[in-house]
Amino acid sequence: MRELAAVLQAELEVVGELLAVCRQEQDALVADNIEAIREASGRKGELARRLAVLEEERQRVTVGQAGTQETEKLRSLLRQAVRELQEVNETNRLLARQSLAYVHKMLTLLLPEGPAPALMDRLV
Repeated sequence: MRELAAVLQAELEVVGELLAVCRQEQDALVADNIEAIREASGRKGELARRLAVLEEERQRVTVGQAGTQETEKLRSLLRQAVRELQEVNETNRLLARQSLAYVHKMLTLLLPEGPAPALMDRLV
């Protein structure tokens, strides 16, 4: 079993990777790059799974280990990184919501009220 400091360091590295991916996702949202958004979402899922495993390990290791100056510093850095990640995720959420609102507005302007018109495909 690893020491608490090693687990916290690993968590910090994964959160750093997650933060970088979320920033890439933010750029993709601004650029309306659907493929890059898909890639970022997949990568975020992988990193979230890794983080969940590390968190379980951290909880197991924490039992019976006293905190040291090093672990307290790592915890502080991890809290700071998580706060930054939350801020980026909130911005991404707002960007996604704005894009969806724009699409909805365009559809409302382009499609008449009531049921959608039937499409007809014929050769002339």
